Amino acid sequence: MTTFVRLGALAVMTALCLSGCSTTIDSVSEDMALSMPAMDVAESSAVDMEMGMREESAAVSATEPDVITTGYLSLTVDTPSESATTIENLVVSAGGRIASRSDYTPVDYGTPSSYLEARIPVDVLEPTLTQIKALGTVQEISVNSYDVSLQKVDLDARITVLEAARERLTQLLATAESTSDLISIETALADRQAELDSLQSQRDYLSDQTLFATINISLTTPEGAITTEPDGFLDGLIRGLESIVAFALGTLVWMGILLPWLGIVAVVIAIVMVVRVVRRRKA
Repeated sequence: MTTFVRLGALAVMTALCLSGCSTTIDSVSEDMALSMPAMDVAESSAVDMEMGMREESAAVSATEPDVITTGYLSLTVDTPSESATTIENLVVSAGGRIASRSDYTPVDYGTPSSYLEARIPVDVLEPTLTQIKALGTVQEISVNSYDVSLQKVDLDARITVLEAARERLTQLLATAESTSDLISIETALADRQAELDSLQSQRDYLSDQTLFATINISLTTPEGAITTEPDGFLDGLIRGLESIVAFALGTLVWMGILLPWLGIVAVVIAIVMVVRVVRRRKA
């Protein structure tokens, strides 16, 4: 009898253990089943982002230069305002644009001048500059460039990640079950969208800077040109003669300005002398 009781208790305990193990296994299997889709989505998103970044970087490298070009050009021309209009037409016909322009036309003194900031496509920069330089005498020219490939790659990567995050948040927004979840997801989505817009604006600006060279053009008359260093003995001799002539002409101008004042001073001196003579005679 005791033996049967012991066997019955052992059978019950065995059944309970098997039931607990089955429940635990089912729970673990269910948890893994729930976590697998999330893992697949994360891995798929990572692969998609990496592939997208590589494809976009390759496309960008093939269609856009990664160098920003800037420069400065100074010309002496007979009529700066007319030459500025001609330069504007040349730049526009080349596919570029004039970012800013200012013309100075003196009334009483000074020399006329013009200033332009030209945005010229980099693929036609050299021929366009050649046409512009032919309009006058080149005083100074400088063209510089620097590579911005790393900045572009960094912006592309950050934009790709934010776009993936935005898509994921949009999916979560459609399945939100409570008001608090809805508000949290909408807030996160708005933050990602604002950051994405900012990065996209920076990317567009950088692309514009690489596609169009920025050339500052200064136009002056020969009289208003900046004096350069003489080139050789003959050039120095000519500069010296020109300075003597300029000094003589300047002296004549100042003499003409001072002559009326000298007449007034002479009259004052004459009056003073007459007053002194009269006082001496009275004394």
